[in-house]
Amino acid sequence: MSSRFKLFIFMFSLFCVPVFAGAQTRSIISNLANPAIGMSALFLAQAAPDLTLPGSTGPSFQEAEISVISTVDPLWTLAGNFTFNASQGVAEEAYAITDSIPSLQFKVGEFRAFFGKHGTLHTHAFPFIQAPIIMSNTIGEEGFKNAGMEAAWMTPLPWYCELTAGAYAPVANDASGAADHPLDFNSSTTGTFPYLFHLKNLIDVDDDTTMELGASDLTGMGDDGLHHAVYGADFTLRNVPLRRSNQAGWILQSEYIKKVSYADGTYNQETDGWYASWQNRWAQEWWTGLRVEEAFNSTPDVTVNPTDTYLAGHVQRLSVNIAWLPSEFSEMKLEYGIAKNDSNQVDNRVMLQFNYIIGFHPPHNY
Repeated sequence: MSSRFKLFIFMFSLFCVPVFAGAQTRSIISNLANPAIGMSALFLAQAAPDLTLPGSTGPSFQEAEISVISTVDPLWTLAGNFTFNASQGVAEEAYAITDSIPSLQFKVGEFRAFFGKHGTLHTHAFPFIQAPIIMSNTIGEEGFKNAGMEAAWMTPLPWYCELTAGAYAPVANDASGAADHPLDFNSSTTGTFPYLFHLKNLIDVDDDTTMELGASDLTGMGDDGLHHAVYGADFTLRNVPLRRSNQAGWILQSEYIKKVSYADGTYNQETDGWYASWQNRWAQEWWTGLRVEEAFNSTPDVTVNPTDTYLAGHVQRLSVNIAWLPSEFSEMKLEYGIAKNDSNQVDNRVMLQFNYIIGFHPPHNY
C-alpha cells in the first residue's frame, strides 16, 4: 500500500467518520423526539332524491383527521386527533394516558367519553356510513367529547370485567339540538359536573367467538335546573377464526340508548332508540353489512317539513352496504339506506364513500 493511500485513509477517518457519527446521533434523537403521525380522509358521493335540503345530493369532502401519538416516558402516552372539514378545524382529542398502576388506567385531557359501542368510534371507523339515528339525539353522532378525566379498573373477576368512571367539564347543548352536544350539562351551580359510569364484560364463547355486554350512564345538571341523563346497554358477539382471522368472521351488535331529564320527583323520557347490525367478512378484502334501527321523538333528515325544518318523530331505517378493503390503508364503501317516519315521509339514499389512511393510526377499541 502506497504512503499516499495510507495518508488518504487517515485523513478520511479523522474528518469524515465523526460527521457520520454525528448524523447518526442526530437521527436517533430526531426519531425519539417526533411522535408517530398519521392522517385519514373521508370523501362521500350521495344521491338522496327524497330530500330538499341543500347539499343532500352530490360529492362532498367529509373530513380529514390528523393523529399523533408518542410514549414520552415510562408513565405517560400522549395522543391527539385534529379534525378538519371544508369550513373549520378542531382539536377533537388531546389527552394523556397511563397504565403504570396495575389493573388501573388513567386518562386526562379532551377525549371521547367511554359510552357504549358506537359512541367510542371516530367517523372513519363507522361500520356504516351513517351513524345510528339515536346517536345524534342523545350523546352526539360521534359520541360525547369534552375535557375531563377517566379511570378504568380491571376487576379481579374470572372474566374480563372493566369498570370505568369519568368526570367532565360542564358543557352547553348545541342550539340545533343535533350536533356534537345534544345534552344540556351547563349548570351554573358550583361543584356540579357531568359524570359517567361504564361497565364492560367480555366473555370467551369458544376459541373463535367472544361475547361483550356493556352498560353506560352519563349524567349531569343542566342550566334549566334539571338533571339530564343518558342510559345505554350494548351487546356484541364477534367471531374471528384463529386460522383465518384476515379472511373470514362476523360481528353481531346491538345497542339501546335512552335520554331523560328529571327533578323533584318528575321524570321525562325525551328520546330513546336502538339498532341491531350484522357484519360479515366473506373474503380478505370484502365485508357486507345489514343494520335495522328505530328511534322515537327523533330529529334526523327524514323528519323535515316543506320549510326544511327538523321535526321530532318516530323513525325507522334499514341500511345495507358492501365494503372493499384492498389494504389496511384504504376502503371503498357502497351503502343504501331507506328511512321512514310516522308521517310516511321516506328518505332513500345511495352513498359511496372513499376512506384512506397515511402513516400510523392508533388502534380502535375491540
